[in-house]
Amino acid sequence: MQYDNPIVITGPPRSGTTWMQFFLCSHPNIYIHGQEPKLSWEESTQWLDKMIQAGEWGEKSNRSKTVKDYAIPHYSGSDPQRCESIWRKMIYEFISGYGNQKSGQTKWGHKALWLCARKKEVKTLLRVWSNAKWIICIRDPFLSFESQKNTFVKNQNLEEWIDLWIKSYEFYKSNNESFLFQIDNLSQKNNEEKEEFICDLLRFLGESKTAETDRFISEWKVVHKARPDVERQFRLGDKRRNEMFEKYSKLKAYMQELGYKNG
Repeated sequence: MQYDNPIVITGPPRSGTTWMQFFLCSHPNIYIHGQEPKLSWEESTQWLDKMIQAGEWGEKSNRSKTVKDYAIPHYSGSDPQRCESIWRKMIYEFISGYGNQKSGQTKWGHKALWLCARKKEVKTLLRVWSNAKWIICIRDPFLSFESQKNTFVKNQNLEEWIDLWIKSYEFYKSNNESFLFQIDNLSQKNNEEKEEFICDLLRFLGESKTAETDRFISEWKVVHKARPDVERQFRLGDKRRNEMFEKYSKLKAYMQELGYKNG
């Protein structure tokens, strides 16, 4: 069904998630809806948990001595599978409200920052959307942190950022249905290397490149640049970087795996 198994673009902010959204929307068969508003994935997955719990209670209570012989069930509710089906449809209908998904765009998706680092929510989503395709956008953690501080969240906490960055990369490493996107590394590649990467990405999604995707890559648009470089004053010092390496033992190794020199 249309609301089953989305493409999930996720990862840290300021790491190419919006670029990936725009790129995939250039494909005639794909539409990626914008990131979640104030409704969090934590809240929405709690709804599902409550629906399932209420349904199970209703089923048990309908078998109780008092009402088990009633011709009409005394308590309402649904079994877990139906609850999940209702929830999938509800989430799709809510997310897609402001989008412009056309009838021919049979594959849909959603951009959700940091979602891959939220283990409890991810566990639910992997169960409910068992065939979802996850695109994990990762960028140098220190540079993306600086960008976030210089644009949208001036009081962003570095420790929280590094912790979630590590969890995001670990999700990619542990999930076979995920694809890694490093916009900072890809932007430095030549056109042939970029084309090879894009073909791999689209193949992962069960699609092929088109004239529209070729045009998007050839133009290599800058997307969502929130503030000019001259206005970006915050820079992370070596002392704080070294503190993060000391506090998070996996950070240096992961950065090295990803080809970041600071690792």
